[in-house]
Order: sequence, then structure tokens, then C-alpha cells
Amino acid sequence: MQYTFSNSYPRRFARLMLGLLLCGTGTYMTVQATAIGIGAWETFQTGLAMRTGFSFGNCTVMVSFAVIVLDLLLGGKIGFGTLINAVMIGKTVDFFHAFCDFLPATDSVWIGSLCLILGRFMTGYGMVLYMSPALGCGPRDTLMVVLAKRFPDRNIGTVRFLMEIAVFVAGVLLGAPYGIGTIVATACQSYIMAFVFKLCHFESRTVPHENVLDTIRIWQRNRESRT
Repeated sequence: MQYTFSNSYPRRFARLMLGLLLCGTGTYMTVQATAIGIGAWETFQTGLAMRTGFSFGNCTVMVSFAVIVLDLLLGGKIGFGTLINAVMIGKTVDFFHAFCDFLPATDSVWIGSLCLILGRFMTGYGMVLYMSPALGCGPRDTLMVVLAKRFPDRNIGTVRFLMEIAVFVAGVLLGAPYGIGTIVATACQSYIMAFVFKLCHFESRTVPHENVLDTIRIWQRNRESRT
């Protein structure tokens, strides 16, 4: 699966939203795998939630916008997909917790492991879907792509792994709980993502993402050409 050159913005945004819904659902499943621990970013955001008293979703949104600032400083493109991602992932998790808690937190190591693995695969496929319309990576994925471009000799999974190690350590320092699943998720998520990308024949570094101004200009030009 490759990025699309289609100028149909409704289709591109629909694909973006479906991908982000999958990412949010995968994140929720990962958070619910409490019996064995949670992922690296989830650990960091849980630590922030414990320190600030805000919900997990709101802390996810705050971290997302902080990462966007870092992305801009490193020359990353900020598109509509980046901004929607910054809000939608965290609020999807909050929505499930508040209104549709279809997967209660489990004490079973086996069920927790299954939730963790399925959540990571769902997130990986969601990333392919929402990145392929070229409307901008999510804040964390923009950072991953920017760093991967700066170190082209490194596998993108390795870049992601090093990022997640850093945020995992930050989460632990904030006092977030962690378990063997946290370590497994941190070690495996990057390679699960790389596996899903390879399975879908998707190379994130080659997607010509539009920033917000690019999308507005192209949309206006397309509208004028139809009139």
C-alpha cells in the first residue's frame, strides 16, 4: 500500500480519519493491557496524568502539541493530519473509557499480552492508512520520519525504538507503573511497525506530505479548476 496522488480530499480525509480511529483503538487496547504493563508513550502519558491529575487523553493531547513544536524546530512538515492526530488519538482513548469501555482492564497475563500485541498491530496498520494520504504524519511519527531522514543508514524501526526508550525512561522517572509488557512493547512496537509497513509495501520516508498551507492551496486550485 502506497500513498495516493488523488486530489479527492474527501477520500483522503476519510482514509486519514479511519487510520486515526484504528490508532486510537490500538492505543486504548494497549492501555487496557494493565496485567503486563503498557507501552512507552502510554507510560510517559500515564506518568503525566498521575502528576497533573488530567485524564490520560488530555495528557496525550498536551504531549502531542509539545512534540509538534519539536517537529517544527527540526524542520518537520505539519499538516492537517498532524493536527487532527494530536487531538483524536487521546480523545478516542478518553471516549472509550467514558462511554464504551468494551475492553475492561484485565488481570490476565495471557489476555493482556493478546491485547498488547493486537493493539500494536492495529496501531501499525492505522499508521499506514493515515500516513498514506500524505496529509501529514502525527506528531510522534513526524519526529520519527525527521530523525529517520537525518540517519538514513538506520532502519526506521531502530529510530522508533530509540525514541520509545527515551520516553519510557521519562515515564518511569515521573512515577508511572510499568511491567514486563512495557519493556516488551517498547522493544517490539518499533519492529511490529516496521513489519506492518513492509507487509503493506509502505515506505513512510518517501511520502510527500503536504503541510497545512499546501493543502489549502491545492484545494483552492482544484475548486477553481472545476468552476
